[in-house]
Amino acid sequence: MNRKENKTFIVIGAGNMASYLLSHQPPVFTCMGIYSKTAAKAALLSQQFGVPHLNSQSDIAATPVDYIFLAVSDTAIPSLLHSIATTALFISFSGMLDEHQLAIASNKAIATLWPLYSINTTVKHSTPIPFIINNETTQHSAELRFLASQYSTTIIELSYEQRKAAHLAAVVLNNFVNHLYAVTQAFCEEHQIDPLILNPLVQQTAAQYAALNAQNTQTGPAIRGDQDSIQKHLEILQNSHLESIYTLLTESIKKSC
Repeated sequence: MNRKENKTFIVIGAGNMASYLLSHQPPVFTCMGIYSKTAAKAALLSQQFGVPHLNSQSDIAATPVDYIFLAVSDTAIPSLLHSIATTALFISFSGMLDEHQLAIASNKAIATLWPLYSINTTVKHSTPIPFIINNETTQHSAELRFLASQYSTTIIELSYEQRKAAHLAAVVLNNFVNHLYAVTQAFCEEHQIDPLILNPLVQQTAAQYAALNAQNTQTGPAIRGDQDSIQKHLEILQNSHLESIYTLLTESIKKSC
């Protein structure tokens, strides 16, 4: 392929990832259509971004493109690979999918471009989004690096095993921590405390992670062995959802000392 030529693609899916791909479409790319089993959502994105709404997988197969972006759940991808007759390069955005095994099973060309970020169209992205690509040389390596460069200036190469581990780390750091934010906000509101008074602490904690100094800057009653404070906290949390979370994390901190 001549990379200076315009590239064409189809998006399958109508969620956050699909919205991101369409809203950040590179100038040298043209979207030839969007398809989703949730037709109403695909129609909305079609109207919002001015791209054709494809009504069926047959429409996808009948539309020649360079890429088919699989902005869907991991579980939906194998059946899509098997059912769509095309020579286009399928692109997944999964942290856990084994594209090598899928390529063998489906006899289709597939590569992965995983955003190490929580893609959410309701939140404005203030930092460049890093994308992870496979560090193992394949026939699609050069094309994948080109594709990644159209969406980000931060491209990181990892093996499949490393990508899986990074995905797990991301779940703990983002999804688990965000859940703690949510239950903490609910707890504050229950006790008529403004959750925003904790913002400086949130920023301090994030800065400690960024400095790779989280373990050395751990504070609180668990690491101090302050059982009296821990007991008083548990009395406040008695029979609540947060009690089991507090107990589990307190024990984990104690073991890390």
